[in-house]
Parts: sequence; C-alpha cells; structure tokens
Amino acid sequence: MLDQRLLPTEEKYLTLRSYEEVATRLRRWCAVRGAPAIGVSAAMGLALGATSQWGPQLLIWEYDLST
Repeated sequence: MLDQRLLPTEEKYLTLRSYEEVATRLRRWCAVRGAPAIGVSAAMGLALGATSQWGPQLLIWEYDLST
C-alpha cells in the first residue's frame, strides 16, 4: 500500500499482512486518501481477513462457461 501521507516528497510502500494492519492504517494513520483508494484498501483487508479465517481456497471461484 502506498503511504500517501508522504507524497509528493517521498514514495514509501507499506507491507500489510493482516486485516488488522489494514484497518489500523485506514482508521488511525490515514495512510490512504481518496474514495477509490480507500475502497480498494478495504476490499484487500476483507480478502486478507477471509483467507486468514477460511484459507485461500475461499477465493477460488469456478465458472461454468458452457452456457
């Protein structure tokens, strides 16, 4: 995640490995600004939380393309 607080003078990326880290950065540190970036960050936090709870197989979707 790009830490937008440091722009435009510095470009620093944050490595967030859990939904708790994502939530903390969004809520307390305001590391992300702008509705689209906040939405994408929140979705990634949800995906991290889901995979930590149920495993990566939750994100594998099967589609029947024959119809």
